[in-house]
Amino acid sequence: MTPEVSQLTADLRGLREAAGLSLSELAARTLYSKSSWARYLNGEKPVPYDAVVALCRVAGERPERLLALWELADAEWSGRGRSAAEAEEEAEAEAGVRHGRRVRRVAFGAGAVVAAGVCAAVLLLPDQSADSAVPPATYSSGPTYSPGCTGRDCDGQNPVDMGCGGDNMVTTAAQRTFADGQRVELRHGTACDAVWARATGLRIGDRVELTRSGASPKEVRAKVRNDTTRYLATTMTPADDPAGTRVCLIPAKGERVCIKA
Repeated sequence: MTPEVSQLTADLRGLREAAGLSLSELAARTLYSKSSWARYLNGEKPVPYDAVVALCRVAGERPERLLALWELADAEWSGRGRSAAEAEEEAEAEAGVRHGRRVRRVAFGAGAVVAAGVCAAVLLLPDQSADSAVPPATYSSGPTYSPGCTGRDCDGQNPVDMGCGGDNMVTTAAQRTFADGQRVELRHGTACDAVWARATGLRIGDRVELTRSGASPKEVRAKVRNDTTRYLATTMTPADDPAGTRVCLIPAKGERVCIKA
């Protein structure tokens, strides 16, 4: 199971548990069977887009965050996530297919939003309330949604919480995989006009730092074992162009190594 799929399924399980829903109750309130939900939540079968929306609706949560995670996982399931270069080369060929798929998603999602009174997907921490969660994204009449922030408003914000990493909303400006397995990426949210660093394969104690002239540094650190098996991301720095942004891996043992757009 890839880090993208692992994170999505873990968050979906957490949402179901937080809502106090059994698999039987979830099946009774959605279009998916108990056995299907079991396979989706265990990562045995790709999770449909509409199933994510349905779980959000039943749990009373907004869908933006989990849908952003779903896009990453779907890229792995479909093979679009093999590498940034391959994804960019195949983007035009797949655009028509993805457009048709999104049209169907929006038709379903619009009904779910109306029925739920704008359902959400930000998983709240124990000390968070609905008022302190990310502001709702504005849905358009097209197949994509607007992010939760743009430009300077994104400074210090989490890219996933703000919906800045969705399909067709982000590019990888630079990337490198190191000999010990750590992978770092400089991500540019084209819809959010912001940059952030993303990393996977880190070891406990490894740090990833993003710096840009005129902005405060952003950093993320692998602190516990779970951090070594999933993607970690820094908060964002405003940038309409990633040029001049630097991302550095600072391993727990070893020298700092940097990449730059």
